[in-house]
Amino acid sequence: MAKLQTTRDVGVQEVQHTLSERLGPSYRVTAASGSKLKIGRTGVIPSTVTLDHAHGGTTFKVHTTGLIVSRLVQAATINPRVRHALADAYSKQA
Repeated sequence: MAKLQTTRDVGVQEVQHTLSERLGPSYRVTAASGSKLKIGRTGVIPSTVTLDHAHGGTTFKVHTTGLIVSRLVQAATINPRVRHALADAYSKQA
């Protein structure tokens, strides 16, 4: 699982707004908690993005969830787009 990192502290609401804009209307981005987002498309179990705040920055971890078939779909379609959108928006990768 690749991690993406930024040198500033980023909140869940900002990331939710950023991903919603960058992924477009076919993706549903919802805050699951103070440090997690769910990103999915209709008919597919959503992926999870976890934000970890440390040392004045934020690390993003994109996870697959659900059954093996769902994980394969997420790994092939949703996760790469989410990682790309996060990398474009928050540039520094770990």
